[in-house]
Amino acid sequence: MGFLSIQFRTRLWQISLAIALVLIIWLIQTDIITRFSLKGLLCNLPLTFTILWGAVFGSRQRGLIAEEIRTFSVSEIALQQAMGGSATGACIGAFFAALYSSALPIYPIAYPLIGWISGYFSLKNVNQPAFLTIPLVLFASVFAEFLTGLQLTLLNRPDTFARFVQIAMPESILNALIAPIIFIPMRTWYEFWTSREVSVSE
Repeated sequence: MGFLSIQFRTRLWQISLAIALVLIIWLIQTDIITRFSLKGLLCNLPLTFTILWGAVFGSRQRGLIAEEIRTFSVSEIALQQAMGGSATGACIGAFFAALYSSALPIYPIAYPLIGWISGYFSLKNVNQPAFLTIPLVLFASVFAEFLTGLQLTLLNRPDTFARFVQIAMPESILNALIAPIIFIPMRTWYEFWTSREVSVSE
């Protein structure tokens, strides 16, 4: 019972830290970054953080082994793969989306979705992971901006889609450039908590 209480307290501490980080990043985006635009363009710190969170923490579900791929049906394999995204990335994205809904009159579905999808691109066991964050954040940011623009178009705001297309690539490049700066402390934090969990379980 004592082990469960230690694990519960650790999990609660991790969730509290994640929420505090989300709020700090939101304040940095709204109070600091918005004042330093580059020709009207800003990097999107919440989106970059969501993508990297999903990629660093990844999915807790194990991948399919060769025997399962041979014996499972196509629908079972598709379901297993669909469930392999990052649940924590989706939660972080949903939290940011909820904060954005106070500024935009919609709930941006792109943030939780991109947080989930980025779990497929786990950077846990990769060489040079900081370098790989640049293309990952670049393409994921373009996809997220496209989804947000599409959502606004479906809500009868067709002029917004053209604006999103114009800013998507430059903003994504800015996001990709700051990605390694965010990734390195996030990866260190992940490794610290993983090593602590291993030592507690032993």
